[in-house]
Amino acid sequence: MASESTSGGNALSTPRSLLTSTKLQAIRPDPQTPVVLRFDCTVDHALKVLSSQQILSAPVVACSEEDTPDDCTDVIGFIDIRDVLLSFLSDLSMSSMKGHSMLQCMHALEAAGKSFGAKKLQELPELGGDGTFLLDTGMAKVSVMELVHNGFLYPRETKAVHNGEHSRTVVHRVGLFNKAGHITNIISQSDVVRWLQHQQASLGNLRHMTAQQLGWADKQITSVPAKTPAIECLDLMRRSNFSAVAITDSTVGNRLIGNFSVSDLRSIESEHFGSLALPVGEFLALEHGLEYWGISDHEQVQASPAAVFAHKRKQERQPGPGDSVGQSLVTCTPQDTFSTIIDSIVEHHLHRVYVVNDQGQAVGVVTLTDLLRKVTEEAQNG
Repeated sequence: MASESTSGGNALSTPRSLLTSTKLQAIRPDPQTPVVLRFDCTVDHALKVLSSQQILSAPVVACSEEDTPDDCTDVIGFIDIRDVLLSFLSDLSMSSMKGHSMLQCMHALEAAGKSFGAKKLQELPELGGDGTFLLDTGMAKVSVMELVHNGFLYPRETKAVHNGEHSRTVVHRVGLFNKAGHITNIISQSDVVRWLQHQQASLGNLRHMTAQQLGWADKQITSVPAKTPAIECLDLMRRSNFSAVAITDSTVGNRLIGNFSVSDLRSIESEHFGSLALPVGEFLALEHGLEYWGISDHEQVQASPAAVFAHKRKQERQPGPGDSVGQSLVTCTPQDTFSTIIDSIVEHHLHRVYVVNDQGQAVGVVTLTDLLRKVTEEAQNG
């Protein structure tokens, strides 16, 4: 990331002065050559590019077949994994999956994925919602406050193009383009949060406030048992307009054992859609290279000596959050401070941390958006 100094070079002692006086050029990420996708490429190609780069999104440009990359300057918006999966779900009849075995659902998803992968991006009903754009000459003029408030939290234009049904109330990235229309860089919420972590001396009392005091310890979350098929989790995320669901283990008091979010799908390609029929706990374990030891809810299986033994050993071992599904799941407590939470998020490159009680149950969640919203509220009220 570029220099952490502010535009004036002096220490800024309040959130208001920090956010309003610091210009984007002070937090600009290191120079990069962003991956750009053509509007006429297939979903299969787009997913392969995102997977190979291990990224969640990329700008999309409108081009004709004859255009070279230098000619492609008509930026349509961003495509991200969430757009692709929402579009796939809109093509899919979830009701048709009910009452079928996991193997049957897997075959159905594989067939649907093959057909869906041949579509072009321009045919998707969901495209372009999670991102806004800014002329890069504004880097020296636009403040961090303007970027966060107008770019991320309250963007003026958030509705996905091409008849998308889901508008974004919050976006996670802003693309910078030059006068020629080429994308030159991307600033994400993560970039701003990393910068803020180094500016905590200017955040005043906010950095000492706890998750409980900030309202994060009783924030609504959506959770599902680990046995829930991954495709149903995605459908739940679509219907609730959430970007993640907490995964719980009903055999140990609904303790938090994992997180299922778009970030866990950065490697998915259309030929892998059949794996979404797996229980989400198993899906996550496979994604993270771990064998999942789940126990069936069937009464005969639960009563078997093997299941009783496995359940007893699991209770004795007291695994940490995420262990059973291969995730290094970082959590916080209601008593942890803003400073502790932002340090954890930055250090572990996270998008969220769950707030857990003494029983290991998720009682709230803190996202990048929550951090940015609290800082801007503090700036506006200061």
